[in-house]
Amino acid sequence: MKIKITNGVEKLNQIYGYLYFKGRVRSQKELAGKINHTEESMSAAFGGNERYLTKKLFQKIDTVFPDVFNIDYLLDDTGNILKEAHEVVPFAVSTFKQRGYSPFYSELQVSAGQYDLATIEQTEEAESWIKIPGVTAEAWFPVVGCSMEPKIYAGDMVGVVSLNRWDRLDPDKIYMIVTHEDRMIKRLEIDSENPNFLWAISTNLSRFKVYIDDIKQIFNVVWAGRLV
Repeated sequence: MKIKITNGVEKLNQIYGYLYFKGRVRSQKELAGKINHTEESMSAAFGGNERYLTKKLFQKIDTVFPDVFNIDYLLDDTGNILKEAHEVVPFAVSTFKQRGYSPFYSELQVSAGQYDLATIEQTEEAESWIKIPGVTAEAWFPVVGCSMEPKIYAGDMVGVVSLNRWDRLDPDKIYMIVTHEDRMIKRLEIDSENPNFLWAISTNLSRFKVYIDDIKQIFNVVWAGRLV
């Protein structure tokens, strides 16, 4: 019989937030591996599926990190989440964005060329969280391809903010376009005669059409470069 854990997803986020900031795990995938848990079950637990927020899950975490967490709190809300020797959890993953951090998706590369990226439909978890003073971005992605040089180079990363409207695109700005088959960074131009497609424009490639019906989302690129 699976025992329901009160506020299980909040507790799981606190656990991950603490372990992340202590450098003991760097992703939900790594946490799953350390406690010998499947990635699918861990993802479902972080997603709030109570079926996977079980007593067994938290007992596994306690077994691997016996010096850190108070199992009585995890199971029965008795005492504090951390054992006395540890400091207060800085903040849970769910509050990263409130503190100005944005997720970095190392496995979701953005093409600065024109070719398919196989993981476009795959949902990835953030590898880490980034905060750059003065920059507000919803997410960060690594860049491959060189068609946008010298503005953006292969190996750079881009910070992006989603667009709510596509009818006022600025041809001088750079966008990240997500279609059903691709994820790329380009300048965009609205065709004056045909409203069914946009022109994707690169510094070092010929322009090509991107059909509106094929576009899933468009983002503003608000920052590009490398952290050193």
